[in-house]
Parts: sequence; C-alpha cells; structure tokens
Amino acid sequence: MKVRTGSRAWRFSLCAPVLLPLFLVAGATRTDAQTKAYVAHTSDNLVTVIDSAKDPMAGTTIPITDPIRVAVSRDGTRAYVTSGSSNSVSVIDTSSDEDIATIDVGAGPSALAVTPDGKSLYVMTASGVVEVVDTAVNTVGTSISIGASGDIAISPDGTRAYVAAGLVYVIDTATNAVTHSFAAEAAAVADVINSAWSVAFSPDGTRAYVGVVTFYMTGGGFSAGGGLLLVDTASENVAGLINLFSLPGAIAFTPDGSRAYVAIEYIWVDTGYGAGFLNGRYLGVIDTITNDFAAIIDLGADGASFMQQNTADGIGVTPDRSAVYAAIPRTGMVAVANVNTNAVTSLIHVTTAPGDLAIVLGGAVALKPYVIDAADDGATVSTFGGTAVANVLANDQLGGIGVTAKHVTLTQQSSADGVTLDPATGAVTVAAGTEAGVHPLTYRICEIADASNCDDATVTVKVRLPSVVDAANDGASTLPGRTALASVLANDTLDGTPATAAQVTLSAVSSTSDGITLDVSNGSVYVAEGTTPGLQTLTYMICESATPSNCDAADVSITVNPFPITAANDSGFALRTGGTAVANVLGNDTFANGTAFLGRVGLSQLESTDAGVSLNTATGAVTVASGTAVGTYTLRYQLCESATPSNCAEATVMVAVQHLPIFAASYTVKASSKSASIALASVLTNDRLNGAPATTANVKLTFVSISPANSMIKLDLNDGSVDILGKTNSVPHTLTYQICESAMPSNCARGTVKIELSGGGGGGGR
Repeated sequence: MKVRTGSRAWRFSLCAPVLLPLFLVAGATRTDAQTKAYVAHTSDNLVTVIDSAKDPMAGTTIPITDPIRVAVSRDGTRAYVTSGSSNSVSVIDTSSDEDIATIDVGAGPSALAVTPDGKSLYVMTASGVVEVVDTAVNTVGTSISIGASGDIAISPDGTRAYVAAGLVYVIDTATNAVTHSFAAEAAAVADVINSAWSVAFSPDGTRAYVGVVTFYMTGGGFSAGGGLLLVDTASENVAGLINLFSLPGAIAFTPDGSRAYVAIEYIWVDTGYGAGFLNGRYLGVIDTITNDFAAIIDLGADGASFMQQNTADGIGVTPDRSAVYAAIPRTGMVAVANVNTNAVTSLIHVTTAPGDLAIVLGGAVALKPYVIDAADDGATVSTFGGTAVANVLANDQLGGIGVTAKHVTLTQQSSADGVTLDPATGAVTVAAGTEAGVHPLTYRICEIADASNCDDATVTVKVRLPSVVDAANDGASTLPGRTALASVLANDTLDGTPATAAQVTLSAVSSTSDGITLDVSNGSVYVAEGTTPGLQTLTYMICESATPSNCDAADVSITVNPFPITAANDSGFALRTGGTAVANVLGNDTFANGTAFLGRVGLSQLESTDAGVSLNTATGAVTVASGTAVGTYTLRYQLCESATPSNCAEATVMVAVQHLPIFAASYTVKASSKSASIALASVLTNDRLNGAPATTANVKLTFVSISPANSMIKLDLNDGSVDILGKTNSVPHTLTYQICESAMPSNCARGTVKIELSGGGGGGGR
C-alpha cells in the first residue's frame, strides 16, 4: 500500500486486506463554481487552470510545490492550495491566475475550507490540528486540536465547520472551539467500525453528507464497504445512510443541491481465492430529493487489470449544472460527464496525475434545465375495466434519473372517454364498460423546481373484449398429509386454451375444512393431517391477470380417506400381588400400515371387569393392582389417530391373575424302629412360597395321612418335624402333608415323606 498524507493516492493489495488509515482525507470540500477549474498535480509541483467556457483544454499552469488540496472563496477571487511538503498555503488571484502570497502553516497541510465571507481559512495539518488563517493578513490566528487528520467543510451560513476524521467533529466558528463530536453511524453495531472519511454540506445547509468507510470484522473475517451518512444540521442528529457498498471519496453538489456526486475510490471484493480493495471507476449519483443512490457515471478503464481503472480524485460541478468534472490521476486527464446522460462526453488532457479539483464561482450563472423525458406507455385491458398502467412515472426521467412525485407534478392533458389519470399515484385506469378500441391519454410532467421545464407523453390503451375464463371442477381422493391435486389449473382454460399462472391469478374462496388449502403460487391443493375424513370441498377462483375483474370459480371435491388403523387383542398374566400383565398393548397394533406408536395415536381405556386391572394410557402397559383376586379378567381399550380423533379401533386384553407359586417337597428318610427319634427335622426345609422359603409364618402345615397307618409316627405341626415316638414295626411308611398359603388358604401344595425303618438306631432324612 502507498499512502501520501493529505491526498487520495492509496493502493491496496488484493491478496492481503489492509485497514485504511483513519487519518487520511478524501473528497474535496464543496465549492460553488464558475468556468474555471483548478487542478492540483502533486507529483509535477503545479496547478492546472481549465477554462471550460473558452476551451475544453488545459490552460495556464501555476508552479506550486507539492500541491495537495484546492479551495476557492465564494466570491471567486481567491483559490487556496495547500503545499504538503512546504508546510504552507499558496494564494492564487483567480483574475490573473498568479500565486500572489504564501501562508505559513503547520506541518503537512492537506484539507482546507474557506468561510462564506472569505475572511477565514481553515487548514488541516498532519498532526490533526486545524489552523484558522485570517485571510486579511494571511497568518494563522487560532489552532484547534482535533487529534486526527481529516476532511473539512464549512456550513453555508459560516457558523460551523465539520471535520471528518474517524469521528465527526463540530467546530463553532465564532469561538473556534470543538463543541462536540459524534460517531459516523446511525447506531452502534458490534464488530462493525465506521470511520468518517469525507464531508460536504448541501448548498441550503440543511444536511451534511459524510463519506463513511465501514469495516466488518464478524466471525473472524474481514470485509469493507461504505456510504454517505446524512446529518440533520439543525439537530446534528444522524438522519439516515445511503449505502454505496464501496469506499467513498470526494463529494460535490450541483449549485442548486438537487444532486450530489461522490467518487467511488475503492470496492471491496472477495473472490473466494483472495479478498481486498479494487480501484473504483465510478461516480455515484445521489438524488438528494429522495436521498437515493440513483445512478453511476462510469469513468472507464484500460485493460483487464483492476489497477487500470479510471479512479476519480477531485470532482466538481460546473456552475451552470451542465457537467461534472472528475480528475483521473492514472490517465492525466479530467473527464467531463453530462448530468443528463450520466456518461462521459469528453476528456481534457492535463499534465501528469491530476488530483484535487475545485471549480470557481464567478457571477450569476443560469442553471441549465435538466432534460425532462416523459416516456410513452402502452397497455391493454378488457371492457371489464381496471388499471392499465400502475404509474406513468415509472419510465420517466429527469436529468437521467427516475422521477417520483417529489420531483415533478403530473397532469392529464387529454383522454378518451373512460380512461383517466390519477395525478396523485400516476395510475391510468379504464372504467368498466368502456368501448373496445384504442384509447389514447396524454399527460404532462413538470419539474417542481422549474415549473416551465415540462414534457408530454401518451399512454395508448387498447380496450379489448374480455377473455372467456373457464374454471373447471376437479375431484381427488387422498390420505391426510398429502397433495391431493397437483394444480387446479390443469383443466382450466382462457379463451379455450389452457390457463397458465402467467395469464391468471388464483385465490381460495372457501373450504369446508381448514386442513384443505390452495397454494396460489402453483395451484396445488394440500390436505393436512388432522383433516376430518370424508368428502370435503374447496372452492377457488381464477381471474384474468390483464383484467382482474374477469373471473370464474370452481370446486375441488376431495374424498379424505382415514389412515388404516388396527387394534389386535392381547393376553397376559400377573400374580395377585400385582405387576405388569402386558408391557404395551400397541406392540401388535398398526397405524398407517406401520407400527402404531404414541404421538401418532392416543390410547383410552373403555372398560375393565375388575378395577385392579387397568391400562396406563401414557405407556400402553396393562397392570394388575396388588390384592386383585385370582381369576381371569377382560380389559377393553381404544386407540385413535391423534390428528383425527374420530379414526379409531378397539381391542381386548385377557388378563389372568394367578396364585403365588407354592411348592411342597418330597423326602426319603431313615430311622430306627426300636426307639424314639426325629426322622426329619422339618418338612418345610425344601418347600417354597413365591420362590422364597416356606415357614410356619407364611404357610399353614397340616397332616394328611400316613400309609400304612401307624400311631407311632407323627408330624409335628408346630415345627414340621417327623417324629418316631417309640418302638414300632419296621416296614416302610409314607407320610403325606399339605402346606397352604396363610394369606390365601386355598393356595396349597402337598408333599410326602418316605420313612424307611430298620432294626438299628438312627434318624435323619434325605
């Protein structure tokens, strides 16, 4: 990058984005102009004088060391030129084009501005100090520290000076003190930096236009843009922003302030392979009536390289408002652009690298009227009537840019019966029943700022017989959640040929269900989930686009089929102590030919033969409450589509409530028949209730029988032991016993003890 303090000679690399130094200045302070233009040539140490009224060629040259910026007094008698390396300001007598005086100022003077009365000259130095020169004695009287170098403009009433140097600084010229400063933005945004770059006042002083460079540093990336910040000078509040999408430079106004021109210095480009600043080649045309970026003036280029763009440095507008001058450093020429065509019409050859430029005001110069062009229009409507042209101003121009009701007045000059112009909106309408044929209407636009600047145009309206619109009924059958019909237009016609979306507009008239909708962009009919099954009707209308009142309606009959839903019977069991009999009744149920699941369907219990057997509708589980009597029970449930609760199916769950499992074991023991002994410590040793050991606490033990009968063999019901009471016969015996659940005496089991008696002593069991 190359930077020359106080000039706009910047260079940027495409490969490596560079932050622009905030101390540089850009754009000439606006000066009213006459026929002379003063152009600074820094590298050639001279100022060129162009007299456009006499000859569009460079005239006098004035030797001045390192000229940077030029400003002209309002009376046109003096031109002031800052000399960057000489730390001075040269004074040029515009009548003789001679350097008549030198004013010593601080180091590196750049921007400068003259008060309207010509008594003071404000000069910006490289150290960020504004020095105020008394032009009567050509000496510095006051120094005002800003802290950063920037551009200067003085309000038309001479009361304030604005300095654009990152922030916008406001100087009271009566006291030569900075009263306040403000950021060059409408509102602060995180990771977005706005820097004031150039500044100019509108000729009426109501607005200051501040050139702003914007840096975006979001998401770890970097990009740049810019625009013109509008400042209301009465309140000194930001009134808006005109986005230029590029980096602005010099700003110049037409003498009447109806247009502003801004040099586009650089454009930020990101190619995906690299990003950076490309040289600009345009002047932006600002319509100050609407504050819109209205057009561009292309200054051209040579070759394909972005370095060969004709970037403007200083710019100015001729006092008669006929042309815009732009100094092109690269070509050594000043481009002259026509304000009515926004195109370069000629080139003035000057010496090397013309930079800043200022045009002199000299006496009263009549403004050349803008070229006003009311362009003819044409339209066709039917005898139904309607709007033929939405706004006749849409293709009209004033000075090469589009016009609005803020620029021109609009009046109807003549018209055939039934065709009228609304001057408030610019619309041309045709009354219903107007006779078929060609009906011309003539209107006139006149510039508001110059009521004598007018032009007429004709709107040729062809009134035809209406087309035959035929919307045909349709029918379809579908499941919910699907498109029932691709397009209702498929069988509709306009004058006997298929109607298309380009010829007709679609609208829904009514529907028997909110779930039946028409997409007016393509004519498709959609059936939403939850739409009530059965026959539904949507009524729609097509209207001829050219004649919106020429319409026809039709019905779409749609049979909405419910999703198939089935509920399959289930069975399960649980113990009387409670538990889950069926994990989820939906496990074998189906919806829309797939497994039913909660969300798409909802569950409800219809009935149960016992209150202890119930359905959990949130999980689908069938559970048995603790204490439910042993037996077989029936539960009936229903599943219904969530979106369409009327679409249901029913099923039954058979639930067996069972006893606790009880087990009585069988034993074989040996004992002596000759003496008393304990043959078995307890018949409960291996018995179980619900998988746990049976005890005298949870079961009741009873004696059933002994075979063969023997009174000397006894079952002790207290501890479950089998006892030999004394000497007895030695034949084998079988004792049968029973255990019953204490809590449910009907839940029983029997066991046996086989006793082998011998002549010897002993006892035990196996």
